[in-house]
Amino acid sequence: MPPELNILPDAISWIVHPAAGLALGHFASVIYSRQGKQFGLVIRAAAIIAVLAVLGAGWVVHPAAGMLLGFFGQRAFHRWQHHSAGLLAGVLAAGVFMVLGASWLIFPLAVMAVIWVFTAMFRSNVPVLERPAEPEVPALPQQAGGLPVSAGAPAEPVAIAAASAGAAHRTAPAAVAAATDPFTALQFDTRLPGDIRAQLVALDLRTQEALTHLHALGQASSEGAYVARAIRDEYAPTSVRAYLNLPRTRADVAPIENGKTGRDLLREQLELLLDAVQDILDATVQAGGQDMLTNQRFLREKFGKVKKELDV
Repeated sequence: MPPELNILPDAISWIVHPAAGLALGHFASVIYSRQGKQFGLVIRAAAIIAVLAVLGAGWVVHPAAGMLLGFFGQRAFHRWQHHSAGLLAGVLAAGVFMVLGASWLIFPLAVMAVIWVFTAMFRSNVPVLERPAEPEVPALPQQAGGLPVSAGAPAEPVAIAAASAGAAHRTAPAAVAAATDPFTALQFDTRLPGDIRAQLVALDLRTQEALTHLHALGQASSEGAYVARAIRDEYAPTSVRAYLNLPRTRADVAPIENGKTGRDLLREQLELLLDAVQDILDATVQAGGQDMLTNQRFLREKFGKVKKELDV
């Protein structure tokens, strides 16, 4: 039985037991937190338990001893070197608790000590595996988008990162344009066959050329300009979307009309639109040609007479 000293008057001896409960909470908050690494803090919390046990709350050493078992199990088997000061304080506290009545603590502590010794021996015999060196990643050649690297001088990571950031900044407007312009976006749609995308690129170039010529001729609001814009913004996208709505596995092989697949029909439709834009271009050439012929007649009449007079 733990030695109990009744040095307090009976009228206030009852305060020892609630104080012991508070001391247990404080003891647990110390040993199960970062404070459990510090020798002095663990000793002080254990001393409070011991004093209260001597003053009459002898029962308090038993739950405190149980907490110590959890403390040892938590810190002794994982990087114990970092907790050595706290563990030493815990061993001293365990000795005091056993003297004050928790003699049963000797048996679980002995078992834990044996397990700890065998565990330490096993770890010391296991060879430490060296981490394999990471393979060196060669720099991209300049043809593949990398930076030119002079012989014998490694590429600077900061320069590569800056170049990548600059390239991303430079290509951002093009990416935004492709995302906001439906017709341009279709030219980069990987679901379309290569020949179809080539037709779309040609159609884009021809419509832009036709609109530029019509604008230069002062005919930006003419019927030809309206048709060119409609081909680019409405007719061609509608044909492409109809093709994309077909099942991907059958769009290029399943006949739809007269043995023609969806891909064949789309190719014909884009060809018709290309011919329509070509007609608009031919019309602009004729309009521009008429102006050139008119100017040529004027020049002949004006300077032809002058030439004849000079010859005479």
